Amino acid sequence: MSDDFQFPDPEPEAEQTPAPLPKQRSPLVLPWMVAGLAVVALAVVSLYAKKLIDDQTARAYQAMRMADEYGSRANKLEADQKDARRQAITASEKSDELRAANARLTEEVTDKDSALAHLKERHRQLVADLRSALRSSKGKTLSKRIERILSHDAAVERAEGPQALTSQSPDAGTRRR
Repeated sequence: MSDDFQFPDPEPEAEQTPAPLPKQRSPLVLPWMVAGLAVVALAVVSLYAKKLIDDQTARAYQAMRMADEYGSRANKLEADQKDARRQAITASEKSDELRAANARLTEEVTDKDSALAHLKERHRQLVADLRSALRSSKGKTLSKRIERILSHDAAVERAEGPQALTSQSPDAGTRRR
């Protein structure tokens, strides 16, 4: 059996080595290249996204800072307006209070003057009534009582005269009659 299978004798042409074949790459290199490109693309996209996010954050921070500044300015303006209103109200309230106080004083003076005039008139009327009653009555006791009342009233009137003058003006008490 071994005789049936024989190797051919080497021929002189066969001794020449064939031309070297180009070096073949292993099939595992291509997926590694694709993975490397994906990592590079992912890094570029990541950097670009980070830049976009940073820009957006910077804009948001700028907007917040401007809003805070606007808010503080608006609060300051509002406070200034309130102060101005308070001052305006205070001035108008002061003038209203002064007018009201002046009106009250005027009413009090008018009331006191009218009350004093009314009391003086009533006193004169009572004295006149008593004198007319004294003339018409014939009783001694009635006459004596009326005379005592009139003398007492005249004494009180004389005593109140200087006091009333001093209470009305400060230098009225220095001029006595």
